[in-house]
Amino acid sequence: MSIDPLERGLEQSFETEKWGRFIRECDDLETLRETALSLLQQLAQLKAASSWMASRASESENAKLKMLAELIRQRTESSPDQEVP
Repeated sequence: MSIDPLERGLEQSFETEKWGRFIRECDDLETLRETALSLLQQLAQLKAASSWMASRASESENAKLKMLAELIRQRTESSPDQEVP
């Protein structure tokens, strides 16, 4: 059983439903405006955090690949007559 990272969990579904209900039922334009701006700021922060995490993950993978390439190079140089498994 694999977990889809893009699938919303129960908590996120409830949160989305709560905000949707609030927006649909709100009659005060100023409250809606403030809420929208707050949600926009949260979205921007979430996108920045996601971008930062993706960048760190990419850097980590690149570092692992460089280490692997260096190990392969060292094995090849130390035993050029032997076949690398």
